[in-house]
Amino acid sequence: MKRVLPMIAAAMALAACRQANREAGNSAQATAESVSVPASPAASLPPDVALAVEIAREVQANPSAADSVLAAHRLSRAGLDSLVYAIAADSAKAAAYSAALR
Repeated sequence: MKRVLPMIAAAMALAACRQANREAGNSAQATAESVSVPASPAASLPPDVALAVEIAREVQANPSAADSVLAAHRLSRAGLDSLVYAIAADSAKAAAYSAALR
């Protein structure tokens, strides 16, 4: 558990940095469009982002059960790391993930 939350935070920070670099060259309108999330985010999230959001919420609600949460979703800690890094590598998915957790 001690590794999971810092890895999520690190991946999101990486995604935010990457997106900030990309947005620096874009117009304000394009930036707003790439960050906006529809009114019902759960229904419109890509499956991998929806899974990561669900896991993050469950772990935040009960940090001591992190390993059980991962097992319920058929993931290991390494699998969660891979999932989060894949989301962080895609700026649209990273923005959707971040918005969904707000």
